[in-house]
Parts: sequence; structure tokens; C-alpha cells
Amino acid sequence: MKKNFRFFDNRQKYLLFVTTTNEKNKIADALKPIVQNLKPKNPALKIFDAGMGDGSLLMSVMRQCHQKLPNIPLLVSTKEISMEDVRLGLEKLPDRFAEHKNTVFVISNLNYVESTSLKSRNLKKQKKMNWKVVKLKGNSSLDFSNQLRKLNQEFLAKKWQVETNPKTGTSTYKEPSVIVIYRKDQEFVLQNVIPKKNNGKTDYDLIIASQPYRSRVTAEKKVKYVIEPMIKSLAKKGKLVVVHACGGDPANKIVKKIWPKENPFPYLYSSIEKYIKSNSDKSFLKTLKFHKVKKISYVLRALPNEISGGIATSLIFSAWNAAVYVNQISDEQIMSAEKHKNYQKVVQNVVNKYKGLHFKNELFIIEKKN
Repeated sequence: MKKNFRFFDNRQKYLLFVTTTNEKNKIADALKPIVQNLKPKNPALKIFDAGMGDGSLLMSVMRQCHQKLPNIPLLVSTKEISMEDVRLGLEKLPDRFAEHKNTVFVISNLNYVESTSLKSRNLKKQKKMNWKVVKLKGNSSLDFSNQLRKLNQEFLAKKWQVETNPKTGTSTYKEPSVIVIYRKDQEFVLQNVIPKKNNGKTDYDLIIASQPYRSRVTAEKKVKYVIEPMIKSLAKKGKLVVVHACGGDPANKIVKKIWPKENPFPYLYSSIEKYIKSNSDKSFLKTLKFHKVKKISYVLRALPNEISGGIATSLIFSAWNAAVYVNQISDEQIMSAEKHKNYQKVVQNVVNKYKGLHFKNELFIIEKKN
């Protein structure tokens, strides 16, 4: 029986994909002009990342915010169910607090619908809410790093545990947990920015949703469980930026050659826009502006001699991993293909033909009007 592809179960593929492609950098480049045009309102510029991952993209956006608005208080909130990804993200944070002093960073393990209000909709679980406030002492990144490392050891292991949702089979939190981090020497300045327990609802100037759902999920579910809750969490003139894989690239050609009947990307932006416009109140639609969809290309990193001098085994392996990861092929299908070994020749031929391997994402923006 073929199981559904689940990102949480494919962590090693994810880490290899992140380190062997430049996707995060390319998305950050695409976000820069959007960040440059943000106009914050008192008391802070407010940004939400709907899935932190390893934190690379979010840290890039925080740097962009500092360059544009070095003295404006910054509230950055994000969600992430993977304890390991939270650890990786926290390890990247110390420099951000050293450079941009008046930052409040919030991370939770809540789902999309709950994460912008910092409150579980499960009343039993909400009573067990773990609300951790970390007031960083000192003024150097080393000071902050040492304190955040303790947080990794003492809090995450106990409070970031997951269980399987009996209804959906997906991973969810055992107990809802929120971590609020800021510098102690900035507490007075940030008192109107720091979220409070049971009163954490915030409307955001920018919401980033990068690869937030499985590609084969219907447009209805993408809107209902991810996009609509995010739209409703936008401030006036706020922008939701969604990035998802769209195929039509050499990586997709690898998959098509091995599994000709596979259609990994049946519901792209056009389906999503159509669903929203067909199933939303006219009054709600009047508050929204749909920007023109864009394509972003990114590549598998490779040294020139890895391709021109005969394709290295390591390149075949990383190209194969990236192709099946982006196209969300199940482990059962991958294992079956790997038994026959012909996948290596398919990868080699595609990489030779295109002198490397590149991928395509769609990026679209939904803006909340005045």
C-alpha cells in the first residue's frame, strides 16, 4: 500500500535538499523588493513565517528588515513542529539579536489556524499551554548563544513532543508550546510588542508561506487550512507571499521518465485563485488584491568539473534526492525504482542534457487592501 508523502517523515531528504540547492537564497532574493516596500505601523514591523524549517530563509528576511528599518521594533513570529528545526533556527538567532536589538522573536508548535493567535483550539490542550519567556542578558551574540543553547537542552526536549492525530494521521503537538524571546535591556521599549499569554492575536505586515502544504492536496484544502487563515491574519496593506513547487523543470522530467503517470502538481496558483474567488463572500474578496504570479528558478549546486568531467556519483545521488523530494514521491516508489538501478541513467541523462539540474517555484502575493 502506497503511503502519502509526509515532509515530517522525510527529514534527511529535506536537510540534504536544503544544503545542495540554492532555493532559500533565491526565495530571499525574490522577497527583498517586497520587504523594501513594507510600511510598518506602530508599535512594530510584524512578520510571520508559516513554517520556519531550518531558519535560513527567515534569518535572511530579518537581515533585510534591519537594512531597511534599522531602528524600528521588529516582531517576528513563526511556527515549526519539528524540534530539530527549532533547534537549528535558534542556533541562527544570536546574531539577529546582536544586530537588531529591539527584536521580539516568537516560535510555536501550533497549526496554521492557531499559530497567529498563539492559542490552541483544543481546550484540553490549551490548559496545558507551555508559555516560555526568555529575556536574553548581555550584549553579544556569544552571550545570547549560550542562553539559547540552554533553551534547546532544557525546554525543547520536554515541551516540543509530537503525536499522531487519530483523525488525519498527521503529526501534531502533544502540548501546545510558545517561546517568546527578546533582550532584557529592551524590555521597556518593547512592552507594547511582546505578546501576552491568552492574548497573542496579531495582524501581520508580511506573512511568508514557503512550501506550506503537500503539492497533491486539493486547492480547497490548501485554501481552507493554510491560505485563508493566513489572509485573515494580515494587517491592512499586509501581504501574504506563498511559494510552492510547480514542476515543468528538469527535476520533474526525471520523475516523469520513471513514473510517467505521476502528476505531482495538479493544483497550482490558478486553481487556488479560482477556488478563493468562487467560494468567498464578495465583501471579503473586495478587501483582497491578487498580484500576478511569478516563477522562481533555483539550481542544484555542483562544481563545473562534476558535470563536464563525467557526472560524479555524489551529484547523481543529490540530484535524485532533490528530484524525488520536490516532486514528493513516496518512499515505497523510491525504493522500487532504486532496486532496478535504471534511475541512475535517467538522472545522468537529464543532468547532462541541461548541464545541471534546476527547479521552478511559483510565487504569488495576496494583499489585504485598506
